[in-house]
Amino acid sequence: MPDCELIHQCIFFNNKMRNYPAIAELLKRKFCKGTFTTCARYMVYKVKGRASVPTDLFPQEIEKVEKIIRGG
Repeated sequence: MPDCELIHQCIFFNNKMRNYPAIAELLKRKFCKGTFTTCARYMVYKVKGRASVPTDLFPQEIEKVEKIIRGG
């Protein structure tokens, strides 16, 4: 599977995880370089666009996706 199309411009990794390189790399390996279609951030991006992805949404927070997409 190819890398996520957002891997180099993901606000979450470039801003929020800067001080946690080990955890960031672990999450990138699982989501960005693995099954990125299971990333909560990617899911919101695909439906609502980049501007709708909350900066504090973690890739594993799938339970928040539906609410964000519905606008709640």
